[in-house]
Amino acid sequence: MSILDRRPIESALPTLARPIMSLDANEDAIVGALKQSLRQLETLGAQRAGLEDMLKEMKRKDDILPKLMTSTGSYEDLFKKELSKYDPICEDIAQNIEAQEQLLMQIQNC
Repeated sequence: MSILDRRPIESALPTLARPIMSLDANEDAIVGALKQSLRQLETLGAQRAGLEDMLKEMKRKDDILPKLMTSTGSYEDLFKKELSKYDPICEDIAQNIEAQEQLLMQIQNC
């Protein structure tokens, strides 16, 4: 059973320790801010996945063929009206992307 003894393996692994001399006095604050920004990025990614699912569901339910068949007016007006249903979710996606870009800038500046 000496093969299964963990001590030789553990002694061969490098130990993780803080550097003896810190490069920056604000290192802990920077690491904390970076972790917070990364958590926010994960949240934005989850929000965007939800928005994508909503958009796919809207598209799946959106059948304008009957409206096209019965339309007597301009198709262009009909298409503009139908596409405007997607404006709110497109705005939400744009805001999500803008927030992501700002967070990425913060991360780069850390």
